[in-house]
Amino acid sequence: MVYGKPVTDMWASSGSEPLTSRRSLFRSLGLGAAAFTTAGCTQEPLKRTASPVPVARNGSPKGGARRRSSGGEWVHFGDSFTNLSKVVPACAELTGYEHMDASMIGDNSLTAAIRSGCEPLRGRLAGGRIPAKGWVEVLDFDPSAFRMHEEVEYLVEIGNVRGTMVRPRSSKRAWFRRPWSGEELDVSGRVDITVDPRHEQSIGTKGFHRNFSVVFSLGRNDIDTGGSVNGLVKNIRTMIEKHPAKQLRFVVTEIPAWKGEKIGTPKRAELDAWNGRLKQEFGDSFIEPFQWLIEHREQSCALAGQKMTDEDRAAGDSGVIPISLTMDDRGHLSEAGGKACAAGVFEEFRRLRLV
Repeated sequence: MVYGKPVTDMWASSGSEPLTSRRSLFRSLGLGAAAFTTAGCTQEPLKRTASPVPVARNGSPKGGARRRSSGGEWVHFGDSFTNLSKVVPACAELTGYEHMDASMIGDNSLTAAIRSGCEPLRGRLAGGRIPAKGWVEVLDFDPSAFRMHEEVEYLVEIGNVRGTMVRPRSSKRAWFRRPWSGEELDVSGRVDITVDPRHEQSIGTKGFHRNFSVVFSLGRNDIDTGGSVNGLVKNIRTMIEKHPAKQLRFVVTEIPAWKGEKIGTPKRAELDAWNGRLKQEFGDSFIEPFQWLIEHREQSCALAGQKMTDEDRAAGDSGVIPISLTMDDRGHLSEAGGKACAAGVFEEFRRLRLV
């Protein structure tokens, strides 16, 4: 299995815990510690929930699976919409629960399933060997749809050798690096590529091992890279079925629209069809925080410390995220937009009585 960390901050953050909880979101917004309010808005204020009583841990029941996942601890699997916007710490602040960010820039649902330990990954090493130290190219991934984002180091173990796997910028080639000297090993044919579970940076399986409930915010890269909605549903269901809890608390988030996917465009019709399928498959566990953000765009802009503009209003009328809440031409959420999106997650959690 594969775990990732951006190259630029991997070693600087070594040993840190990728958990966030109860940060100063309210102070940073200047809205006080009791509630979110917007002048002239009829929406009920968003009240921060008190920290829950810690979940009792009495060990796994017979058979190795816990009966139910934790109600006060959540792990988020997602892509750049989750990772860049810092929506996870904002969710932690609003819910009062512990939230772990296991998102990765570039992840599709298959890669998330591999990183969570729910799907196997195999590959072939150039020359059929692991060198005593240094780099060797990794070829012929199985499954072939496995996707590595460039310049992200994945912590892996191949042939009982720990190291990192990376795809350089503007390259389609992947490399395994053995950071410490050791004996050269022969590894002919395809070999298992597995996570190193002893490493604190291996965030992909950590939430599963700790019995966290799950937020699945996947699908944007599936649709953008020629995947299928059937594959997306299959990968999410695989992660649900292989979670150690017999009764998993989970939510599946809608796939957000890019700026160019306005209502009435062909790409929007495709996106709406994918979201319709997710809603059909997952029922009440399907949540729409981006739709909440758009429908309550004046309040969303206020939560982000922005004043809604005519462009924001027009974007919302077209069914896409208000411009003031995005960070680039495609329409990724900014960190301020992530705070507004977290309010949508919070409202959906309240609807499902998860807070």
